[in-house]
Amino acid sequence: MSTAVVDAHVHVFERADRVARGVDELVPVDRTASVDALGARLRAAGVDGAVLVPLDRHDEPVRRALATSPWAVAAVAVAGEAEQGRAGVDPVQALERRWEGFPFRALRTTWLGDPGRPLEDSPMLPTLRWLARRGLALWSYLPPEQAPLLEPLGALVPDLAVVLNHLGFAPSGMWVDAHGRPRFDGALAPAEVERVEGLARHPRTHLMFSGHYALSAQDHPYPDLAETSQRLVAAFGADRTLWASDWPWVDAVPGYTATLDVLEACLPGITPGERADILGGTVTRLLT
Repeated sequence: MSTAVVDAHVHVFERADRVARGVDELVPVDRTASVDALGARLRAAGVDGAVLVPLDRHDEPVRRALATSPWAVAAVAVAGEAEQGRAGVDPVQALERRWEGFPFRALRTTWLGDPGRPLEDSPMLPTLRWLARRGLALWSYLPPEQAPLLEPLGALVPDLAVVLNHLGFAPSGMWVDAHGRPRFDGALAPAEVERVEGLARHPRTHLMFSGHYALSAQDHPYPDLAETSQRLVAAFGADRTLWASDWPWVDAVPGYTATLDVLEACLPGITPGERADILGGTVTRLLT
């Protein structure tokens, strides 16, 4: 029986004047990424399922899609200050209340603790331990000042599964291109690649194979990121690597189906078994 193809990271959202969500240059009030449109893209590309990620801590569109869309494999929640322990409330109680109405399988965060202070002193540590006890994952999207806190995390909470979003880069200086895509210049410099590579020594840390469109200085299929992709996948192994499209940002250029081509272009030597892991096996084991 073949392994299902699962897109490990997509966003769905509605107009901001109809549902609560953040608004910025990337997601102005009238921008949408509908569940119906995503379902059509999946079917056209032969993708069996997807992991849904809200834009921010407002869960409703993803919660609804998770309950009604048979191809919705799992959902990721986005941590707010309450879940991070920064809002003057018990972060575990905040998480549990949220989880009761929205059974997410991972929590995305851009913050782990105060830079320069030990992670063991972080108000988010109870949240990280709660995730580990529940068998849930941490979806890591940390900016440069937060990224060093990943280093002690593997030893401090060894049972916590961590997924480094978008090749593990630390987002900074985002701009939006003419195709409505987030872009980052010079985000995978050699020192940054070495930092991400080093995190592979933690056995519960995983790599999301995605974000090439936002990081590359070249057009699809992003040949300038082939060597970096090969290094990182070699470090983590296919059994800890999960492919994602990061839809809807790729919808216009290069197009949803074209995101699948990046795997073969950047990793031409992978075996059928490795390909099956990256395209669905890893994320299915991790989140279901």
